[in-house]
Amino acid sequence: MSFWHRLPRLRRSLLALVVSGAVLAAAAGVVWAHEGREVHGFTFDVGFLVEPAYEGQPNGVYLSVTRASVDHHGTGQAASGVHDHGGTVETSDMSVEVTAEVDPIDGINVQIIPTGFVFAPERVNQADVEGEGHAHVYVDGEKVGRVYGEWFHLKSVAPGDREIRVTLQTNGHSEYAVGGQTVQATTTLSVPAMPPAPEEVGQVEAPEGMGVAISLEPDPVGGANLVVMPQGFTLAPEHVNAPNVAGQGHPHVYVNGVRLGRVYSPYLHLGKLAPGMNEVRVTLNTNMHQEYSRDGETIEAVATIHIPAEGEVQTDDGHGARVGVTGLANSLVVEVTHLAADMSASGVARQMALSPLPGESGGYVAPFIPTVPGPYRFRFIGTIEGLPVDETFTSGPGTFDDVRSATEAQFPRPVPSAREIAGVATAAQLQARDASDASATALTVAVAGLVIGGLGLATGVGLALHAFRRRGAG
Repeated sequence: MSFWHRLPRLRRSLLALVVSGAVLAAAAGVVWAHEGREVHGFTFDVGFLVEPAYEGQPNGVYLSVTRASVDHHGTGQAASGVHDHGGTVETSDMSVEVTAEVDPIDGINVQIIPTGFVFAPERVNQADVEGEGHAHVYVDGEKVGRVYGEWFHLKSVAPGDREIRVTLQTNGHSEYAVGGQTVQATTTLSVPAMPPAPEEVGQVEAPEGMGVAISLEPDPVGGANLVVMPQGFTLAPEHVNAPNVAGQGHPHVYVNGVRLGRVYSPYLHLGKLAPGMNEVRVTLNTNMHQEYSRDGETIEAVATIHIPAEGEVQTDDGHGARVGVTGLANSLVVEVTHLAADMSASGVARQMALSPLPGESGGYVAPFIPTVPGPYRFRFIGTIEGLPVDETFTSGPGTFDDVRSATEAQFPRPVPSAREIAGVATAAQLQARDASDASATALTVAVAGLVIGGLGLATGVGLALHAFRRRGAG
């Protein structure tokens, strides 16, 4: 799948803003320049989101924070999707119940009923917030996946007596505990031997207005996170296998053509994706599992995603596999300052929030439009895993690019920038004001001259009449 389709809706607007700048970069054929630095054992990579950066073009501060890949036991191996735990977090007034029933078609339907806890799949792998997170599900003591909502379907469970255990986890995968005891619930059930679920499920005509879109993001711990966004459709896992009700049901998800399972929540963790390119297809299905269709065409969404091996990020400098550091949007901010030609601060600075960059583990962005060319300074302030951070990065030779005048990329005739037009308009206003002031002064002098001349004329006439009368009297 393209990078665009992996973006959640709220962040697609960011990429739309920088498309014009990306086109300029491609046309100029310039290699992107960033500055790297080690901070507390983490690697910072800093620059503009789109380079070359041009004035007046949407852009942003780009930050990548990674560290050497290690597992939870310090062996130096990459963390896998199985070991996504991080100790325990003590809490209070939290509990969980679990029910499980054998599905007559395939597998087990599980319902998780927590108290004092809220599912927050949109913040998985971010900073812990007390009382929110996700769940982990275990079958006979073996973890089988994460759960992002109240309902979960376990596909292809082996026959026999099975123990289902559920634990509540923080955003960062630590287990919640009360009084030192893990917040968890367990149930057992007997799973009978069942024939394989049918591959052909049939079709039902979809109500008008039904559709579906999906987004995918690689999970830094392993696999990918899928978001299903239906329209004109209601998720109804509590009615699975019940008589059909138009417009409700549950989606099915396929990976590389193989049906992986059902979707009972808008969010699903795909933890069994192989490294490399994977195709994910989601269909909308009725309570009885038929595919909704229109004119014989299944209502579905298809996307592809590349999964790095073991959730790693491979650097370009030969230093081997690294893992992106997530959750920093809550602990770091960036102060952006425009610098004068002599590298002194121009007095124009702004502190901006960082947002996770979709599709890049450990990547962050603070979008803005640079309106003046020249050097810029990015200062990152806050903490990383409790360690204080105050690091300054300045554009220029050997670091990342200064902002360029937009005329450098224009052809065949440069178009004045908004800044230049504003400058010309200001100068014209000043000239007009000066001209107006000069005209007003000239008019004042002229009027004064006329007044003085009139007074002189009146005086002269009066003196002449007086003289004439005296002459006549003599």
